[in-house]
Amino acid sequence: MSTRTPLRGFLLLGASFTALTAAPALAQDQAGGTTLEEIVVTAEKREQSLQDVPVAVTAYTSERREVLGVNTVEDLARMTPSLSYTNNDRLSIRGFGRLTNAIGTDPSVALYSDGIFSNSMADASTPPLFIERTEVLRGPQGTLYGRNSIGGTMNVISKRPTEEFEGEVRGLVGNYESWRLDGLVRGPIAENLRFLLGGSIERRNQGFIENIGPARDTGEVARYMIEAQLEADLGENTVARLRYSKFDWDDSYGVGNTLNAIITPYDTTSFTGTGTSALYYNTTLGFTGTNPAVNDPYTINVNWGAYGSLDNHHRLHLDITHDLGWATLKYLGGYQQYDYNTSSDSDYSNRIGPQNLPIPDLDGPGPLTAFTATNVSTDARTFYEERQSWYSNELNLSSNSDGPLNWIVGVYQYYQEYDQPQGIRVVGDPGMFNPISLAGGTVPANPRGAFLYVDGHLETKSYAAFGQIDYEFAPTWTLTAGLRYTYDEKDGHDIARYVARVPLASALQGLMAAGLTLQQAQALSFDLTTQQVCGGLTIASCAANPLTADLFPNPGGGLRRNLSGDWDAWTGTLGVQWQPDGDTNVYARYSRGYKSGGWLGSNGLTPDPIVDPEYVDSFEVGAKKTFGGVFQLNAAAFYSDYRGFQAPLTVPLGSITGTRFLNLDAEVRGIELEGQWSPIDNLQLYGNYAWLDAEVAEGCCFVDTADPLALAPGARPTGATLPNGNRPQSLVGNRLPLSPEHKFTIGGNYTWEFNAGSLTANGSYTWTGDQQSTIFANPIYESPSNEIADFRLLWRDVDDRYTLIAFVKNAFDEVAYQSSTATSPSAVGPRRTVILNFPRTFGAEVHFRF
Repeated sequence: MSTRTPLRGFLLLGASFTALTAAPALAQDQAGGTTLEEIVVTAEKREQSLQDVPVAVTAYTSERREVLGVNTVEDLARMTPSLSYTNNDRLSIRGFGRLTNAIGTDPSVALYSDGIFSNSMADASTPPLFIERTEVLRGPQGTLYGRNSIGGTMNVISKRPTEEFEGEVRGLVGNYESWRLDGLVRGPIAENLRFLLGGSIERRNQGFIENIGPARDTGEVARYMIEAQLEADLGENTVARLRYSKFDWDDSYGVGNTLNAIITPYDTTSFTGTGTSALYYNTTLGFTGTNPAVNDPYTINVNWGAYGSLDNHHRLHLDITHDLGWATLKYLGGYQQYDYNTSSDSDYSNRIGPQNLPIPDLDGPGPLTAFTATNVSTDARTFYEERQSWYSNELNLSSNSDGPLNWIVGVYQYYQEYDQPQGIRVVGDPGMFNPISLAGGTVPANPRGAFLYVDGHLETKSYAAFGQIDYEFAPTWTLTAGLRYTYDEKDGHDIARYVARVPLASALQGLMAAGLTLQQAQALSFDLTTQQVCGGLTIASCAANPLTADLFPNPGGGLRRNLSGDWDAWTGTLGVQWQPDGDTNVYARYSRGYKSGGWLGSNGLTPDPIVDPEYVDSFEVGAKKTFGGVFQLNAAAFYSDYRGFQAPLTVPLGSITGTRFLNLDAEVRGIELEGQWSPIDNLQLYGNYAWLDAEVAEGCCFVDTADPLALAPGARPTGATLPNGNRPQSLVGNRLPLSPEHKFTIGGNYTWEFNAGSLTANGSYTWTGDQQSTIFANPIYESPSNEIADFRLLWRDVDDRYTLIAFVKNAFDEVAYQSSTATSPSAVGPRRTVILNFPRTFGAEVHFRF
């Protein structure tokens, strides 16, 4: 992990941008220089040159991705200004992201695949062979892309069928026993009918994180993907395309445990765990082993390996385009479904069997005495599932005019169903499967042996109408105005069940009062109801809590509540653009974004879980300039007033603390620069830089569960101390998660021409400043700055039939954290979990085209 000042990086950055700013004079002397590639994007739902779009956009064509080695979402995030990703399905642009994946919440960055919204980042993991272009639109896109684009939008545009028969096969081999094979063919079936058919299979048989225990390594991959498309001309003016894709994953990592490493020592002395794990005996109590990840985060010692499986996945797209002459009518319809399961070793040790624990006299002189707790499990495991399906329909009409007025209008519909069961279970303790009730009567069995089980169901309906015009009101001047109305409706329910087996004196006394002997009481588990929701593990009934008054018994055990809400909003954009010549684009733009309200589901019946929508008013000025066809510099400066961002936070609830879902305010400002320069034939230099200041503007008073006494450097105690000793903090001035203040990338490539072909060498270097994983200013949540360098060599034959590639990624094997989180303090302090960056990988590829 790099904490040093990136001197060599800053020197390279300074030299690169000094050269870039000097480029206009140089470009005039370069009549024979290489002309930069023009990139056509569909950022505003019509084809335009990237340099003509009055929006901050970064685009990667298939050719550029091949040269740069941008193959994954992690690569896109590293190379793109103001874009961050933690490889656990959380994407952030300019500090706008999501603080939770809990059911009932929405992303802040919209992902579209061929113009159709996707509720998962899986679409962005499509193998590069099948992608024509990837566009990252920064800033609110609420007019054309809707409620989930408050931070921005990622557009993934797939390759389509062709009128000429062609195909490509790609193969890759690399370290960690990895290999991948991709294939694609496309061409005509009949005069007006075309096809595309392809597939991909990928394996990584050695994980990135070595497990010296009996289970699998973390980071193994076993995936396949298939895709089929049919495109037909339905008359002279209508084209229809049907696209089907299927993904299947069986990995040893996944959402919630993605390259996770717990880098703190085991707690071997506490009787119970912390947080919800306090419902059961501490599974590492008395353990004599040590955690190898303390010294090497890429080494673990567990008996249950992480996994992430994507099953029952189907993606269906239909688009129909009809040319009316004066306008184009387009229909976009999509359906997607999947089942996702992931699990990990919750205790993060290699312990397997049960143990008997000697428990001392917990209440001193009285009815209880010391006893031995029998059949206590040493093996705890998390489980997490997603079962989702959604479909959408959009109909839009856009002008075909060459005159001063261009416009687009449309209507949109979206429907989603989503279930999210998850929890923590123990293995090998028969007392956990049939808990008893202290209130009398019977309770349902606990077939998973889970001490924590939560679930939620969500049904979302969304409707929208939108329109945008671009009017050239004077030569070289264009006015843009857009408006969208969105209506959202959510219905569902939330479930939680807590089953406890803990050595609490009050718990044992309650069991004995129900007629059990001490030996019977200590061997059984009991069903918790409202007392856990109200914030304690005492068995005595707690007073009625008005925030949880809507709870009722769930037929499968635990408690349940029904949730619903509806919201609507007007969003839009207003901008002006000046283009005095074909190489200059200066713009100023106002955009209003909106994210639907929702609730914090599958989170333990959080009190008062429903939140209002998020809104942002964003102001941006930008300039895009091309000099002599060999140098481009794009710049944007922005300010965003972010109101009501949704945050799950621990707050005082009377004499205790508990989680609530709340709306806070923030302010975001920044500067982005992107440049590329071809000073001589066959040489291209590129670089980008982002400065981001994203801070909480309003927020008090909250408890950091990893630092309840507010002692960490950066904590801002309010001065009030709760009866339990916790000290709430103010969050004002704290940075938003995943928003490094500085981030830059520099690189270049040079091509040597030979009679038999060409050889291209590319190198890139990215420096990312430190960033927080939560909105508490606690060093335990910080991911320190890091620097990643990649290198590639590409050989293309003179007929462009094949390409040979040698590559190394993260060449200097930088140990970097994408995020860092922590639990409540135990006897050894908070348990810190980090998500690791990919280590150094290297290998070779061959691409063959026919």
